Amino acid sequence: MRQFWVAAHLLGFVAWMGGAFAAMTIGTASRQEPRDRWGAVARLQGAIYTGLVLPGAICTVISGLVLTLSLYGQAASVGIPRFLMLMQGTGLLAALLTLVVIVPTSARLVRLDPVGPHAALFDRLRAKLRFAGMISAFLALLALVAGAMLR
Repeated sequence: MRQFWVAAHLLGFVAWMGGAFAAMTIGTASRQEPRDRWGAVARLQGAIYTGLVLPGAICTVISGLVLTLSLYGQAASVGIPRFLMLMQGTGLLAALLTLVVIVPTSARLVRLDPVGPHAALFDRLRAKLRFAGMISAFLALLALVAGAMLR
């Protein structure tokens, strides 16, 4: 059963980070587009966040919690490796940021017109999404490196 949860953890992480990097790439490339097309870009990013990033983050967190609980249930859990704790902490922070800030901000951004009366709000939400995405990606990559350092 452990192999199932490890596979779910890895697949969730790939979907989460792959989707996040795809959304970031689309956002970076859209800077060259005229402003009136930014709404379509936001809708594409929103589809990536709700269809790939959100399920991937949830799958990663749930499988990680199951793996953690199974680890603490073992008798050999006296000495928890520091890299495991780093992976768990940074992964949870990245997931929390994704679930509480990034996905809801993207959902709000999709509903706004970038050239209409809410253009200033569109710009603020886009900047918030970019900043939160960079922090979440950094934390998730740190979790990935910490996980790779486990023996």
